[in-house]
Amino acid sequence: MNLRTLTLLTAVLLPAVGFSQSWTARFVPAPGETIARVVMDEESDLVVEVTNTSSAADDHRLSEVSFVLPDGYLFLGGLPAAETPDWKIEYFDANSRRLTFQSTVGCSDDAERGLARGQSARFVLSVVAPSDRANDKTNERLVTGTYGRDQCDGTNYTINLNTYSWTRSSLDATVTMTPRVLATNGAAVARVVVENRTNANTGTLTVDNPTSTSSVPLTTGTKEAPFNKTVPRRGAGVFVINVQPTAAGTVSARVRARATAGSTTAPLVDSQMVGVGTFVAAADMDVVDAFAGEQVTLRLTVLNTSTTNTYANVRPRAPVLVGNATASFVSGPSPEATTQLAPGASAQFTWRYQVSGAPGASYQFQAQADATLNGSGVVTDLVTARKGKIVLQRVRLSHEAVSTAATNVMVTYTVQNRGPLPIIEVKFFKPAVNYFAVAAAGPQSVPDWTLYYDDAYFLWESNSGEGIPPGGELSFRVPYSGFSAVTGDTAFRHRMELVQGYNDPRIRVSATMTLLAVTSAPDVQRVTGVARDGSVTLTWDNPFNHGGTLVLRSQGTAPPNTAPVSGTHYSVGDVLGNATVVYSDEFSSASSFTDTTVTNGTTYVYRVFNADDVRRYGPGTQPTSLGLLATPRAHGAGEPLWCYSVGLSTLFQPVTALGAGIFSSFNDSVVGSLTNTANPVEDGAERFRPVKLTAKVGSRFPVVPLLGRPGQQFLVVGDQAGVPAVINAFTGEFLWRNTLLGLGNISSFPVTQLLDYANPAYRAVYSNVDLAIFATRVTSAAQNQVVALNAATGALMWRYRPGDLGMVSGGMLVDYTTNRLYVGTKMGVGSTSTLRVLDSLTGQELGRRALGDLEFGVVRNATTNQILVTANDGMVYGLDPATLATVWSVSLAAQPTTSAFTHFVRPLGRGFVASLSNGTVERWEMDANNVPTRLWTTPIAGPSGTFTLNQSGVARIYVGSSDGKVHQLELETGADSGQVSMGPAQDIGTPTIDHTVGRLHVGSADGRLCAFPVPFL
Repeated sequence: MNLRTLTLLTAVLLPAVGFSQSWTARFVPAPGETIARVVMDEESDLVVEVTNTSSAADDHRLSEVSFVLPDGYLFLGGLPAAETPDWKIEYFDANSRRLTFQSTVGCSDDAERGLARGQSARFVLSVVAPSDRANDKTNERLVTGTYGRDQCDGTNYTINLNTYSWTRSSLDATVTMTPRVLATNGAAVARVVVENRTNANTGTLTVDNPTSTSSVPLTTGTKEAPFNKTVPRRGAGVFVINVQPTAAGTVSARVRARATAGSTTAPLVDSQMVGVGTFVAAADMDVVDAFAGEQVTLRLTVLNTSTTNTYANVRPRAPVLVGNATASFVSGPSPEATTQLAPGASAQFTWRYQVSGAPGASYQFQAQADATLNGSGVVTDLVTARKGKIVLQRVRLSHEAVSTAATNVMVTYTVQNRGPLPIIEVKFFKPAVNYFAVAAAGPQSVPDWTLYYDDAYFLWESNSGEGIPPGGELSFRVPYSGFSAVTGDTAFRHRMELVQGYNDPRIRVSATMTLLAVTSAPDVQRVTGVARDGSVTLTWDNPFNHGGTLVLRSQGTAPPNTAPVSGTHYSVGDVLGNATVVYSDEFSSASSFTDTTVTNGTTYVYRVFNADDVRRYGPGTQPTSLGLLATPRAHGAGEPLWCYSVGLSTLFQPVTALGAGIFSSFNDSVVGSLTNTANPVEDGAERFRPVKLTAKVGSRFPVVPLLGRPGQQFLVVGDQAGVPAVINAFTGEFLWRNTLLGLGNISSFPVTQLLDYANPAYRAVYSNVDLAIFATRVTSAAQNQVVALNAATGALMWRYRPGDLGMVSGGMLVDYTTNRLYVGTKMGVGSTSTLRVLDSLTGQELGRRALGDLEFGVVRNATTNQILVTANDGMVYGLDPATLATVWSVSLAAQPTTSAFTHFVRPLGRGFVASLSNGTVERWEMDANNVPTRLWTTPIAGPSGTFTLNQSGVARIYVGSSDGKVHQLELETGADSGQVSMGPAQDIGTPTIDHTVGRLHVGSADGRLCAFPVPFL
């Protein structure tokens, strides 16, 4: 007999001296409970508060306590509570169900040991209660052999074991509340899974209405019927309750499951924290069962639930560690900040920590984020991630999620051992039997292990005793023939019990498998790519429900044709159909990836798939199901410097910020790219993420400075939903959007009249206002209108709606000298006058002309001071701006079905250049009689508008074509002296040229904006 055993026997068996010392062991109820609870056949934590209740002060101290559990219980282990650091486990014997704690202060140490009279300490006992009943068992108590003493002088303390007890519950429950963030009064769902841990079928179970754990009220709505359920032994019932948080803040849903008759209950359980409001956050952690020394990732997701607010400079605060484990900072946050959070947008931030501590030590993080709204600081509520703990053993599942439509699924359970002893026995408890149907063939055998069957579990036993060695792992496979349907994604626990030695304590491990009701996660948004020399950089926005990203790449122009399978983990290099996985991450905030495994001159198509935390994939259809096309190219003659891919047609002429970048649009989004001649890695990069408007953008737009904002530029944009807006050209933030005017389709080029360039007559009317002018393109001539807005605020300054205005498709013209506005229209009901001239200061009509359908912009020739009007029927007019009289007119071509032109004629010298639908580009110049004469014509298939560059005295004209090329025409002769190709035959848009850096920018029908050196060689 060793000295330790002798000491224990002496303490327990010999009579105490005096019996003047006493202590209590009170079991601490969980929040909301009136009594402590454990669950049958579940790993449960009993928190016991020990108090030295001696009646008289003396030198004795309660410095050793020993607990013995009732018969039938398994003692898994325990720890001093986080608030009780100066205690340790001194003795543990699973067979006798005894766990002894002792003060870490020794008898000769110069410090106070244990507990003096009136002092308390808390301990956590990890137990598994027996499942030998069909209902709850109250008044469960510690049994004889439990003792307390002063380990230094041998003084024993007495305890009345009948004073304190706990309840053994027969049901186990978990609850989720989704979504994790939502607006005040938003709709949420509490989903409760109740597992029957009794030894019999349990009838008529229900769940109480959820209650709030905070000051945020939680209103209960409808419930999914039927709400009373019979749950078989080892089965589960799923209860769905619609709830609504009616105030901003953080809240958890607290629920209790019970039988409608009899004493059958589950402990109260709380959902993860949910954020409520307009600027809200949620915190998550990727690993909640970490080995000591392992790294874990904390993720903070911030969501803007507002429909109007844009938050700027969203920046997370440093997380706060809660728990008694140690967490050493490794990296983060990544990213450090997000420049803006548009309505409905989210941002993820991640940190890496290395956690360590004794087995059972806990780690948990709290986090929040700051931002600015209209110049004022705002902050999210403090949110808390799930609690994790340090472990020595754990299990990982090959399928974290599976569709309930799936059949014949083989699930692999990999047991990992970091303990000091081998694992020689693995018991797998069958998961909820009414949701998981194990195939008739049963689990697979493992070499050198014997497999045993039971109604409740499968058991593998090592034949050699070597089992799973320390530091090793082993996989066990269970086939499932099918799964019961669920009405929403529902997580079920899969549990195992591990044995290191038959006299050693059992070890419980578990993992979660989610049955999927919805098989697709939300898509990533705003997917773009930049192809450069030897690389393609993809950028996207993650949705709120984001756990990782998968990028597939196919070669050629056919998009990846095989979607990833939900619940499956893929690695770089895996092949899916015609595509290869080139990027895969999990629990990551990454929203960009640079593919350097590409070959110059080869065309690739990328599809980007969002994956949520259960590895369910989005459809990968952003920007479309055709993916994103990119062709990296080495810099050389005729090759682009970069191409920015957006995946949807982008044929509008880019707007150039000289030496700094370009702006353009596609579908419903405005984009901006950088010009950086010094750093190829940044050349062509996004100036800001694509800015989504309410609807499709119908034209290019002006980029202008605004009054009182020196050094800044702004984009003046309208969309086809009739919403005008002004956007900061540096940040992509809206200065304003006016959704109240009800204008209808805006498809024409907006124009501005700026005070800084205006004449005295303008300044007399508008002493402190820039004007932004928009026109509409709706079918009703009675509703079409032109409006002038305050460019700084969006306020209406004047409106022109005569009741007979045709559709306005092309750009308007502002004459700063005369304060006139020229508007070209199609013919409308009630009037054939298609050119309207307005007073730009008041909107008053000054004149009108009937010139046929005008769908292209009205422009001014600065050399001749004439207004050039391009008519659909093939006529070009030169008008006197003073009288609106026709100075000259010329017919260039017969009108086909639509228009004889593909673009408005562009002024050049005293004449113009025209792009015609018959497949030619023509240059016209005034003759001696001031009548336009054609100088040359050059065949160009499907010509776009033109742009001119005069470099070193040599002038050339550049034009896009439907042959997939940009053509360089000599100004004097029209000779087609050079071309650059953008790939296969397709429409190419109107180019623009940045003469300060010698670059041409142009868009294509397949969704690319490319930069080429000019002139072409």
